[in-house]
Amino acid sequence: MNIAVLLAGGTGQRFGASVPKQFVTLNDKPMIVYALEIYERSPHIDAVEVVCVPEYIPLVRQWADRWGITKLKWIVEGGSSCQESTYKGILGLERHCSQDDLIMLGMSTSIFVDEDIISDSLRVCKKFGNAFAAMQCIYNLAYTDDGESFEKINRKEKHRTINMPWTAPYGTWDTLYRKAAQENIEMKADSYAPTLFLAMGETLYFSKDTPKNKIHVTTQQDYDILCALFEYEKRSKDKCDI
Repeated sequence: MNIAVLLAGGTGQRFGASVPKQFVTLNDKPMIVYALEIYERSPHIDAVEVVCVPEYIPLVRQWADRWGITKLKWIVEGGSSCQESTYKGILGLERHCSQDDLIMLGMSTSIFVDEDIISDSLRVCKKFGNAFAAMQCIYNLAYTDDGESFEKINRKEKHRTINMPWTAPYGTWDTLYRKAAQENIEMKADSYAPTLFLAMGETLYFSKDTPKNKIHVTTQQDYDILCALFEYEKRSKDKCDI
C-alpha cells in the first residue's frame, strides 16, 4: 500500500493571514483541497492521511466530502513543529500499515506535485530505500558566518535543492522517529526528515522535482505569485478551447 501523508499542522505565522496558509482559499477552494486532489487522482496512491491543526479537523472532513476526496482515511493532530507533526503522522499510521508500506510525505501547500514526481519518488524508494525530491541548484551558494559577507562560494553543480515529497517504507519512518523521540535527535524546530535521516547515518537518494513544484505558499508574496500563475494557466486553457 502507498500512503500519502499531508502535513497541515502549521499555523502559517509568516503568511500573516487570519487562518493558516493551507486553509486560505484560492478560487473559492482551500489550498489543502488542491493538494488532496493530487493524491486523489494518482493511481499510485491508495490512501491519504492529513496531519492537521486540531481546530480545523472537522473542516477538512467537510471539505473532503464536498470535493469528493475518497482516499482520505485518517486525520491526526499536528505538533508544534514540522518534525513533531511528522512524528505524529507516523504514529497515527501504526495500526494501519505494514513495515513495507510506502509512506510519501507532502506539504499541504504544494499544489503542483505532478504524476511524474509521485511515480519517480516511488520508483527511487523501491530501488534505494528512500526518495527525496531534489533539483540541481540554479545559483551558486554563498557561504556566510556573519550574514553580511562571504568568502566562499559553493558551486551550483555540486548542490541540490531539497523539496517534497519524501518517501520511505513505514518501517523506516517508524524506527527512525521513535529513536529520535527517545534520544532527542533532530527534534528541534528547524529539524526535518532529511536532517534526521542524515543524523541517523542514512544516505538520501534524489527523486524527480520540477521548478513549478518549488512554488510553496509561505508568504503573501508566494500567494500572489500562485494566483498569477493560476490566472495565466486559466487564460492559456481558455485560448486552447476556442
